[in-house]
Amino acid sequence: MKLRLPLLRAATMGAALAVLGACVTPAPAPPAAAAAPGAPAALRPWRTLQGGFLAPPGAAFGLPARPGTGAFVKLLAPTAIALRGNDLLIADAGSGRLWREDLALNTLTPVAGAPVTPGTAVALGPDLSAWVLDGISRQVLRFARDGRLLQTWRAAPAAASVAGFALADGGATLLVVDDSLRQWVEFRGAGGLALPRALPPDLRGADGLAVAGDTVFVLDKARGVVHALRRDGTTLAVLGERELKQPQAIAADRFARVFVVDAADGTVKLLVPGREAQVFGAQALGVQQIGGIAVDERFLAVSDRVSGAVVIHQLVGEGRP
Repeated sequence: MKLRLPLLRAATMGAALAVLGACVTPAPAPPAAAAAPGAPAALRPWRTLQGGFLAPPGAAFGLPARPGTGAFVKLLAPTAIALRGNDLLIADAGSGRLWREDLALNTLTPVAGAPVTPGTAVALGPDLSAWVLDGISRQVLRFARDGRLLQTWRAAPAAASVAGFALADGGATLLVVDDSLRQWVEFRGAGGLALPRALPPDLRGADGLAVAGDTVFVLDKARGVVHALRRDGTTLAVLGERELKQPQAIAADRFARVFVVDAADGTVKLLVPGREAQVFGAQALGVQQIGGIAVDERFLAVSDRVSGAVVIHQLVGEGRP
C-alpha cells in the first residue's frame, strides 16, 4: 500500500488536470517577437471591432467588468480613440457619444456627460480613467471606470485656445497645447498651478500633442512637421519635413516612435529620427477613411469613420534607429 499510494495520487492528479485542461480555454499565443532594432515596423491585423454589447459601467478598481446584457450597439462614425491594455475609448461622432469598449468581453459602456465634438481628443490614464478634451469649453474632463466625473481642468485663463492634450509623468501631469499662444501648459495635480512652456519660434502652429517619456511631440499642421522637444521647450529634432502633406492627428509610443495621420493621401506615417517616413496606406490599415489613431505597446488602433469600425494591428519590428 505504501508503494501504491503515491501512484494512486499521481493518477488522480493527472485525471484532474486532464479535466481542468478540457474546461479551460487555452490562452492566445503571444505576439510575434520583434525584429532587430532598426528594422522597419510591419502590421499584423489583430481585431476589427464594429461595436459591442451594451453593458453597465464597471467597478472603479479591482473588479472585472460585467458582461454585456443589452443589445448589440454598432459604431457609426468613430473618430478619436485611445487604447490601453484591454480598454478602448471611442468617440463616435455619428451618435455623439463616448464609449468604453472591453476588448475581452466585447462590451460597450457609455461615458455619460463626456462631450463628443469635432475637436474631441481622448486618453486613458494608468488607472484606466477616461480623459476627454472639451475644446469648445477649453477644459479637460476625467471620468472613473464606473462613470463618475472625477476632475475638471479648466484651461482658461492660462490657455486661450486648446488644440490637444497628453499625459506625462505616469498620468500625474496634464499637458495642454495652446495653438493661439503657441505654448503648452502643464497642470500638476488637481488645483495645482499652471506652468506655461513657450514653443520654438520656428513653430507656425500647435495642433496636437503626444508624449513619450521626457519628450514632447507637437504637431505643426501649417509647416507640415512634428517638433520633438524636451520638457523645458528645447528642440531635439524636427520630424516629417517634406514628408507630411496634410497632417491631422498624432500619437506616440514609449519607443518615441511617432505616428501621424496624413489626410492628403489617407495614410498613417511612422516617423523615427534619422529615417525616412514609413507609410501605411488605407489598404494595409484595413480602413476607408481614417478618423483617429491610438498606439499602446505593440498595438496600433485606427478608427474608420466611413465603415464605422476600429481596426487594431500588432506592430512587429521595433522601428527604432
